[in-house]
Amino acid sequence: MRKESNQTTESKDAHSLSKTGKIDKGMLRRIILALFLLVLFGWALVNLKSVLHFLGKITSLLAPFLIGGGIAFLINVVMRPMEHYWKKLWRNTKSTLPLKLTRPVCLVLSTLFTLGILFAVVFMMIPGLRQSIEGFIGNIPMYVEEVGRWWGNIVQFAERYNIVLPEYAVDTEALVEKIASLINDRGSGIITVTWGATTSLLSGVVNVLLAFVFAMYLLAQKEAVCTHLKRLVTTVLPRQKAQRVLYIAKLSNQTFTNFISGQTIEAVIIGVLCFIGMLIFKMPYAGVVSVIVGATALVPVFGAWLGGGFGAFLILLTEPVKALWFIVFIVVLQQLEGNLIYPKVVGKSVGLPGILVLMAVTIGGGAFGVLGMLLCVPVCAVLYSLYCEFLHKKQA
Repeated sequence: MRKESNQTTESKDAHSLSKTGKIDKGMLRRIILALFLLVLFGWALVNLKSVLHFLGKITSLLAPFLIGGGIAFLINVVMRPMEHYWKKLWRNTKSTLPLKLTRPVCLVLSTLFTLGILFAVVFMMIPGLRQSIEGFIGNIPMYVEEVGRWWGNIVQFAERYNIVLPEYAVDTEALVEKIASLINDRGSGIITVTWGATTSLLSGVVNVLLAFVFAMYLLAQKEAVCTHLKRLVTTVLPRQKAQRVLYIAKLSNQTFTNFISGQTIEAVIIGVLCFIGMLIFKMPYAGVVSVIVGATALVPVFGAWLGGGFGAFLILLTEPVKALWFIVFIVVLQQLEGNLIYPKVVGKSVGLPGILVLMAVTIGGGAFGVLGMLLCVPVCAVLYSLYCEFLHKKQA
């Protein structure tokens, strides 16, 4: 009976379609849209270079606003709890002035705090690098003498087997002058090359200033901006889709905030452990190297390797033997950080299992480099939350 009724319905639909000769307007719009997208995709493949060039132009135009949004998000992570404690501090006062000053005072303090940490890290690394290079130049005669002694032993050993090796002869003063000129020479030295590269980036200063101004505006008027965006979403989209978009936006904001907080805690832990270990093993530049390792640890999982390599280079310039021991120490510390601290601290803060954290960092780094490492973990956490929600609804 059911089959017969279905056949009867299909025959009626076919009869009505053939009778009217019309196609449903919604289906027609979907067919036209699909054909248009197919043609557009084919044209983009044929003119791939032009499309990429156009997208690059658009990205460069929007770069100040994208960077400003990122800066605002980072500062807001500090400003939000600061505003909470400010209101809690002045909640019993009868004057309304402290409450009116909540936003400007907390905005200034959180901005100064964030920029202060950034400049402190930078200005701690530069003097350490300079001191290490100066120590290396001062120890060159000792290194040359040590290499000469080592080479003399090899020559004596080779003479026993009638093997004649060239004599070791190095002009120490000339070598020191060449290395010093390589670093300090205004014509072709490393400092000059670095300065030239810096001056060539002055055009980016304008973008940074615009981004900073845009970030300050977003933070000062964040409630109004959020209200306007919500109104826009609810106006353009149907009610159910608008609620879904707002829910995903709220989930993403919370996930990214938790990720930044967890990543910062993890960086502090790894920096403190590195500092304690270097003090125990009496390694040079403990403070500077620990700051570098902690700062680069903001890059998920693999960041400590970058800081460890830079720290090993600083130690190598003054005490090569201890540089080898530092490499062994940083390998052990990195294993502890990658397999225990990071999955537990950051993975827990974003609600993502440890194995998925490692997978997200690996895939994101391979696809998009350092930026992919930074963003792939919270993005993966959002997708994982949506996936768990989908399974829960299906199983209910």
